[in-house]
Amino acid sequence: MRAAFSFNYGDTHFSLKDGAVFEMGGVRVEAREKSYGDFDAAEWVLNFENRSNADSLVFSDIFDCDIELPLRLKEPKGPGYMPKDGDLCVNVRKGIQEGRYYHDDDIASATEFTLCKEYLDKVKNKVKSFSSKSGRSSHGYLPFFDITSSGEGYMLAIGWTGGWRASFSRGEKGAVVRTGLNKARFYLEAGEKLRTTSVVIMKYDESEDKYNKFRRFLKKYFTPELKEPLMAFELWGGLDSVEMKKRLGELKDNKIAFDQIWIDAAWYGQCDDCVSAYKGDWSKFTGQWEVNRRIHPELLQDVSRAARDMGAGLMLWLEPERAYDFAPICKEHPDWFIKKEGSQAMMLYYGNRDALEYIFKLIDGYVKRLKLSCYRQDCNFDLDKYFEIVDTPDRVGIAEIKHITGMYELWERLCEANPGLMIDNCASGGRRIDIESIRRTQIFFRSDYQCNFNEEAEVLQVHNSNLSLLLPYNGCTTKTKRDAYSVRSSYSSCWGGAFYNAVFQSCDGEDLKWIKKYTDEYRSIRRYMSCDFYNHCSAVFDPTSWCLWQYHDPEKNSGVILAFRRKESPFEYMNMTLKGVKDFDIISYEDADDGTSFEGDGNLSIILPEKRSCKLIRYKVKS
Repeated sequence: MRAAFSFNYGDTHFSLKDGAVFEMGGVRVEAREKSYGDFDAAEWVLNFENRSNADSLVFSDIFDCDIELPLRLKEPKGPGYMPKDGDLCVNVRKGIQEGRYYHDDDIASATEFTLCKEYLDKVKNKVKSFSSKSGRSSHGYLPFFDITSSGEGYMLAIGWTGGWRASFSRGEKGAVVRTGLNKARFYLEAGEKLRTTSVVIMKYDESEDKYNKFRRFLKKYFTPELKEPLMAFELWGGLDSVEMKKRLGELKDNKIAFDQIWIDAAWYGQCDDCVSAYKGDWSKFTGQWEVNRRIHPELLQDVSRAARDMGAGLMLWLEPERAYDFAPICKEHPDWFIKKEGSQAMMLYYGNRDALEYIFKLIDGYVKRLKLSCYRQDCNFDLDKYFEIVDTPDRVGIAEIKHITGMYELWERLCEANPGLMIDNCASGGRRIDIESIRRTQIFFRSDYQCNFNEEAEVLQVHNSNLSLLLPYNGCTTKTKRDAYSVRSSYSSCWGGAFYNAVFQSCDGEDLKWIKKYTDEYRSIRRYMSCDFYNHCSAVFDPTSWCLWQYHDPEKNSGVILAFRRKESPFEYMNMTLKGVKDFDIISYEDADDGTSFEGDGNLSIILPEKRSCKLIRYKVKS
């Protein structure tokens, strides 16, 4: 598969395929391509360059991917017929929805990452279009698509951590796919170079397990080098250092092991009321990135030492793109920021080289002073309206391009300057999930729904059941303790414990024993979480069903099963057939709850007599 893209240059339309390069008057557009033969996949990214001494003509209607993917097509039926499995369709997944749902609407919250089937057969040439919202790549829809017909198809991912668009229609020989920036109409200044979105396409046939093929592909080629994915214990940044060290001491004394100690927001500025995430004035101090001496007199150095003393790294939260206009840095360097009329919130613009250098030095300084193992980056506001302020009619999209590519540069420079540093990409919980972000960062917080102190475990199950079909690494945390059903519902390839993060939370001796039991359990199985994943039951929010996950390591021929009988399910048992094993394999099973072991084939009956109960089973194919 070779690159195919199109655009208008001036008044002329150009469509280029098979590695062709556009050149005119010193202006050059080419696709940098990469082939992944072991997965029948290809990737390309468009690069624009003006080598002349004058401004270029205007580029418009830019599609970084404009291709017809060949597929076996069935003849579309006439009006009045429902499409069926095997008809041409694009499988789309919802992205992060509006955060206002999280505190009172489990049903809406559970729609995140769920599947939408959009059939292209009903009306020939009818176009299905999708785009992200707010200038963040997975707000609204995920930029991951499955285009399929007659059992074969293509997994497609858009690489852009900002605003993108995609359209799909039926062609003569397959599916016509067009993707690119959500808004792009610009000329290039003399000497200017820039890139736009990338695209990754992986072909599969009807005999292949498309989702696990895609997981393996991403794990091999689009994942930062990791010793282990994030496993973090949260401390709210508004806790004073004395209390932080006390809680870490209790973890150490009880031999509770986390890889990272995560200090979340409210550690900075000079806020007077910062003990709770849900009230106070701490959020207004973003942009004032000095440690709050009132609650952290040793500037978190003592907390860093306490973390290292228990064998953990330190993970620190920042939101570098947002500052308020009364922050000293905004007054000293207003040219580094974009201000929106009617709002005190300003955006630090990475397209300004001085601004980018400032934020690199600030974050790099914290990494080095506090010996951070992970930098946790958040972004809690809509960026697209700020980009519009900078853009001019013939330079639409330029501000976003410079900002997003500046962010990539920031991430890359931080990792180059601090070998082994991990970056957690949060963005209001999962609003920046795309192929370019996952190759540089981890998704530790796939949704801010998990911020609730009384999260509904079955919403977490739906999130994992759907997102884990695509991504080998994604994360969830839990604040619930003494509830195996809830904590196991939060198990993911990245995982965090927030049992004891807020000022008002407490943990007695029995609590700490319980936390140790389940952190040890998670640690014992987490290597499987990035292996092959199979969802055997419900993928939607249905309290009458079961949830049943299998994680399988094909190299070790072993895995784990997590079974959940939901709170209204009338069914006491569920039959399943293991995937990834052979029909005549003898399998050794171990029940993690009662310690019993037994042997059998790949057909298993799991019994859960109580509603809202769960079971963890380990298994291994006998050699």
